[in-house]
Amino acid sequence: MELGGRFWLGLLGICVGAVVVGAILFLLFGWAWSAWGFMGAFIVLSAIALGFAYIHDRREQNRRRGIAA
Repeated sequence: MELGGRFWLGLLGICVGAVVVGAILFLLFGWAWSAWGFMGAFIVLSAIALGFAYIHDRREQNRRRGIAA
């Protein structure tokens, strides 16, 4: 099986995107830590994670509701 150039470019794009997202999260955590200390940074990142989880859960409930109907 031969992997073409499209596969490798896609993989490279995913890797670059992961590095960019990781750098943004690292900078956000560092900023929150320097502004409010460890506990403040933990609370801010927890609130952001809970927000994303809430949005994901609502979308998943709506998707499953459409399948069940």
